[in-house]
Amino acid sequence: MLKTEGLVIRQTKYDEWDKILTIFTRNNGKVQAIAKGARRPKGGLVAGTQMFSYSDFLLYPGRNLYQVNQADIIESFFALRDDLYKLAYATYIIELIDAGAVEELANIKLFDLSIKTIRILSKLNKDYKKLLTAFELKYISFIGYRPYIRSCVICNGDLGNTVKFSNEHGGAICESCSSHGYYGYVVTREILSKIEELLFISLDDIENLVISNKDIDIIENIVSNYIMSHIEKKKFKSLEFLKNLEK
Repeated sequence: MLKTEGLVIRQTKYDEWDKILTIFTRNNGKVQAIAKGARRPKGGLVAGTQMFSYSDFLLYPGRNLYQVNQADIIESFFALRDDLYKLAYATYIIELIDAGAVEELANIKLFDLSIKTIRILSKLNKDYKKLLTAFELKYISFIGYRPYIRSCVICNGDLGNTVKFSNEHGGAICESCSSHGYYGYVVTREILSKIEELLFISLDDIENLVISNKDIDIIENIVSNYIMSHIEKKKFKSLEFLKNLEK
């Protein structure tokens, strides 16, 4: 028996009344489970097994899948479904979680970050992209790929005035190393400074961080490309939808 908090990050219809869930759990990482009767309108598992539901789960191990015996909802984050933009951002966030979480391996920092981000997103009225970018930076750090931005990732020396950022090498490259064949694309010191602020800021204070829309667009593009280069995923459908939505 497994008793754990969990966030539903994927669901698939199975038979007439059942569904298969991907649950990101606090204690056991990502698990697959069948929720029998969860598609019955008056079934006891309906509320706690919806997408984005944060619930207390009681799971029993089966041959290939866990079986959901109980799902007591903690937070439904229902407000996400009432706003197309919030829904798009939340969908991208859980796609990232699905891509970065490991089967049966706990990542409590990532779990707590995920719940807090979705909770704040459900209450925000603006600046969704600023929250998303802070999440992305913390997310990639918590799965082991924190970008190296305070000094040169190659020589650990001062960055100087002309700085490049390399996805391949994992961070900022100084002018000297750049001239010796370490490649990246040019970024300003101001952008690196804002990336550092977003990386370390508490999400509770995100609304107080001042970043122009132009800069947050630049940073989010840098960070999303960095993430995709390290998790070996070429695209996210939800991110493409989000970009089309904001055109």
